[in-house]
Amino acid sequence: MAAKPGLVMRYTAIINYSFFETNHMSVKNYIIIALLAVLTTGTGACNKDDNSLPVNNAPIPRILRFEPENALPGDLITIKGMNFSPDAEKNIIKFNQVVVAAQSVNDTAITVIIPELTVKTVGVTVRSNGKISNKKSLSLVKIKKFQDDFDRADIEAVDKSVVPNPIGEDWEIVQGEFALEDKRLATHLGGQEGYTLYRAPEVDMKAGNDNYFKLTADITVSGGSIGGVIFNAQEDNKRFYLLRTIGTVVQLLKTGANGLNDWAAIMMSANFEGLFDDKKYRAEVSSSTAGKITIKITDPDSNGIILDRGFTDNDPYVGGVPGFYYFGLANPVNIYFDDFFLELQ
Repeated sequence: MAAKPGLVMRYTAIINYSFFETNHMSVKNYIIIALLAVLTTGTGACNKDDNSLPVNNAPIPRILRFEPENALPGDLITIKGMNFSPDAEKNIIKFNQVVVAAQSVNDTAITVIIPELTVKTVGVTVRSNGKISNKKSLSLVKIKKFQDDFDRADIEAVDKSVVPNPIGEDWEIVQGEFALEDKRLATHLGGQEGYTLYRAPEVDMKAGNDNYFKLTADITVSGGSIGGVIFNAQEDNKRFYLLRTIGTVVQLLKTGANGLNDWAAIMMSANFEGLFDDKKYRAEVSSSTAGKITIKITDPDSNGIILDRGFTDNDPYVGGVPGFYYFGLANPVNIYFDDFFLELQ
């Protein structure tokens, strides 16, 4: 049966339309794929050639220490370290958030003036060539240090009548005799007590209200005799604390208004193993609160601790100066003092 003309035309139109749609979608898909390829290639080229960031290969700076190790606002201080820029403009120095100008620079040292700050401790950083250093704390409370290793020529025993005092201008002989011998302070005087005080300018052994002191010294005592350290000695040269040893006995005493043998308090008297005749020991006395005293005795050869104890005095002596004490009771008398060191804040 022959098809009707109208039906043939209708089928032909449907076929042609379907063919057009099919080919149109294919063309469209090819165009989209081509565009994506072009865009992707272009984007890669831009990232590689136009948007790449420069690499900073500069080494990281590091702060190692300060010289001096503590200072006050307005003081000149040197920041010691490594990998700083020798170009001053490429270093940014901060005390907390305060930027400070460098006075001089090289790759291992930067000198600055400490800015006016109200804090007691400040964090210091250095940015060099775009790299930031570690933060290191700097104390803005100045610590005073005094020391005497007696490393000078021998001096025969002298008493307080010899002026000026040849054992050292900061030492005041109050009683007895002292000599310089083999780079140590020494005495060989038997049957008598003696003591000398260290009265250097600015020495004042305060404790509390942000003040503290630490005293250390080496002491060697021959059998039967007594040696020790004095601390917080007052202006009258009579009132002070005395840490002394005889054999294995350690005593912490407080003198009264009449001085030696007028004991206002016997704060400790006890035996301790580790102390021997003619054997050097190291005495350490420290305090950060008035009336709170820490006593430490060690063997400087082995670093072994013989005594480490705290004491309280409700009516303390404050301020004053340190010194050395002896009582030569046996024969011979060989008492030596060495490596005196005092730290004050």
